[in-house]
Amino acid sequence: MSRHRQADYLPGTGFSFDADHLDRERQKARELKRSAWWKNRIGVGTCAYCGSQTHPSQLTLDHVVPLIHGGKTSKSNCVPACMACNQRKSNTPAETWKVQIEEEKESG
Repeated sequence: MSRHRQADYLPGTGFSFDADHLDRERQKARELKRSAWWKNRIGVGTCAYCGSQTHPSQLTLDHVVPLIHGGKTSKSNCVPACMACNQRKSNTPAETWKVQIEEEKESG
Protein backbone atom coordinates (compact mmCIF):
# COMPACT_ATOMS: atom_id res chain seq x y z
CA MET A 1 0.00 0.00 0.00
CA SER A 2 1.41 3.37 -1.01
CA ARG A 3 1.85 6.02 1.63
CA HIS A 4 1.76 8.80 -0.98
CA ARG A 5 -0.51 11.71 -0.19
CA GLN A 6 -1.81 14.39 -2.48
CA ALA A 7 -0.02 17.72 -2.49
CA ASP A 8 -1.04 19.95 0.37
CA TYR A 9 -1.51 23.70 0.04
CA LEU A 10 -0.35 26.59 2.19
CA PRO A 11 -3.46 28.60 3.03
CA GLY A 12 -3.62 31.99 1.37
CA THR A 13 -0.57 31.43 -0.86
CA GLY A 14 -1.68 29.01 -3.54
CA PHE A 15 1.68 27.28 -2.99
CA SER A 16 1.57 23.50 -2.91
CA PHE A 17 4.08 21.14 -1.34
CA ASP A 18 4.64 17.42 -1.18
CA ALA A 19 3.79 16.19 2.31
CA ASP A 20 5.82 12.99 1.77
CA HIS A 21 8.87 15.12 0.92
CA LEU A 22 8.40 17.05 4.17
CA ASP A 23 8.15 13.84 6.20
CA ARG A 24 11.33 12.38 4.64
CA GLU A 25 13.33 15.58 5.07
CA ARG A 26 12.19 16.10 8.67
CA GLN A 27 13.34 12.55 9.48
CA LYS A 28 16.72 13.34 7.89
CA ALA A 29 16.89 16.53 10.00
CA ARG A 30 16.35 14.52 13.19
CA GLU A 31 19.22 12.23 12.16
CA LEU A 32 21.49 15.13 11.18
CA LYS A 33 20.97 16.78 14.58
CA ARG A 34 22.45 13.67 16.22
CA SER A 35 25.63 13.84 14.12
CA ALA A 36 29.04 15.05 15.25
CA TRP A 37 28.98 17.55 12.38
CA TRP A 38 25.88 19.26 13.78
CA LYS A 39 27.17 19.18 17.35
CA ASN A 40 30.34 20.93 16.15
CA ARG A 41 28.29 23.54 14.27
CA ILE A 42 26.15 24.48 17.28
CA GLY A 43 29.14 24.20 19.61
CA VAL A 44 30.40 27.50 18.20
CA GLY A 45 27.21 29.09 19.57
CA THR A 46 26.65 31.56 16.70
CA CYS A 47 23.40 32.22 14.85
CA ALA A 48 23.97 32.06 11.09
CA TYR A 49 21.59 34.97 10.50
CA CYS A 50 22.03 37.62 13.19
CA GLY A 51 25.46 36.53 14.40
CA SER A 52 24.45 36.56 18.05
CA GLN A 53 26.35 34.37 20.49
CA THR A 54 24.14 32.00 22.42
CA HIS A 55 24.33 28.74 24.30
CA PRO A 56 24.31 25.77 21.89
CA SER A 57 21.11 24.45 23.46
CA GLN A 58 19.37 27.63 22.29
CA LEU A 59 20.25 27.09 18.61
CA THR A 60 17.89 25.38 16.21
CA LEU A 61 18.44 23.74 12.84
CA ASP A 62 17.20 25.94 10.01
CA HIS A 63 16.90 25.00 6.36
CA VAL A 64 18.39 27.80 4.24
CA VAL A 65 16.04 26.81 1.41
CA PRO A 66 12.87 25.87 3.31
CA LEU A 67 11.52 22.37 2.88
CA ILE A 68 8.22 23.66 1.53
CA HIS A 69 10.17 25.41 -1.23
CA GLY A 70 11.80 22.12 -2.22
CA GLY A 71 14.82 22.39 0.09
CA LYS A 72 16.63 19.30 1.28
CA THR A 73 18.11 18.31 4.61
CA SER A 74 21.82 18.39 3.81
CA LYS A 75 24.91 19.88 5.38
CA SER A 76 24.95 22.58 2.71
CA ASN A 77 21.32 23.58 3.39
CA CYS A 78 21.23 23.48 7.21
CA VAL A 79 22.54 26.17 9.53
CA PRO A 80 22.29 26.92 13.25
CA ALA A 81 19.88 29.74 14.02
CA CYS A 82 18.79 31.33 17.26
CA MET A 83 15.18 30.62 18.11
CA ALA A 84 14.12 34.21 17.43
CA CYS A 85 15.62 34.23 13.91
CA ASN A 86 14.26 30.79 13.08
CA GLN A 87 10.74 31.75 14.16
CA ARG A 88 10.82 35.11 12.39
CA LYS A 89 12.38 33.67 9.23
CA SER A 90 9.73 30.94 9.09
CA ASN A 91 9.49 29.73 5.48
CA THR A 92 11.27 32.70 3.94
CA PRO A 93 14.28 31.83 1.78
CA ALA A 94 17.54 32.78 3.54
CA GLU A 95 18.66 35.39 1.01
CA THR A 96 15.40 37.29 1.43
CA TRP A 97 15.66 36.94 5.20
CA LYS A 98 19.23 38.29 5.30
CA VAL A 99 18.12 41.40 3.39
CA GLN A 100 15.29 41.92 5.90
CA ILE A 101 17.72 41.66 8.83
CA GLU A 102 20.10 44.19 7.26
CA GLU A 103 17.24 46.61 6.63
CA GLU A 104 16.13 46.28 10.27
CA LYS A 105 19.68 46.97 11.49
CA GLU A 106 19.95 50.07 9.31
CA SER A 107 16.56 51.47 10.36
CA GLY A 108 17.04 51.19 13.98
